[in-house]
Amino acid sequence: MRKRLARLLAFPRRFLCREEGAVTIPTIIFIPFFLLLFTSSIELATLSIRQSLLDRAVDDTARILKLGIEPLPDHQTLKRSICNRMAIVPTCMQDLMVEVIEIDRTTWSTARAGTAVTCIDESEETEPETLIQRGISDQLMLMRVCLKVKPMMPGAGVGAQLVTDASGALALVVVTAFVNEPR
Repeated sequence: MRKRLARLLAFPRRFLCREEGAVTIPTIIFIPFFLLLFTSSIELATLSIRQSLLDRAVDDTARILKLGIEPLPDHQTLKRSICNRMAIVPTCMQDLMVEVIEIDRTTWSTARAGTAVTCIDESEETEPETLIQRGISDQLMLMRVCLKVKPMMPGAGVGAQLVTDASGALALVVVTAFVNEPR
């Protein structure tokens, strides 16, 4: 009976002295942090790629406008021109807004001076009004583009820190200036 009691009391000591599974506890503690870091890096990479694609598409479209290759396109044509140059944004036509505004060289201001870039707001039923101006030859122009995208993980890591609207989408904004070529 005494041996049995001694063996029973020795069990917790032997259990606490064992080193098998010693790596499990730190692993369980650190894996969520590493996963958060991993998913945040994927989120940032995806947003950076989308921003770069949007920059390139807007630059190509601005080139078409400044050279006067096409007559003044409407809003849908400008959106289609930009979206056709972006591969990984499937809802581009629904989530993109484009403005083309003349800049007055005497005052260095625009018709939309002091206003934020117009973006799609899914809480509103109507699409916001956009301004598309052609400008004359040798006119300084400003193109403002806003694309709304949803973060992949809006509640964790970088996605939780991003500024989003009521629908959970964030705005990727591109502003470019160009001069209409002489005609």
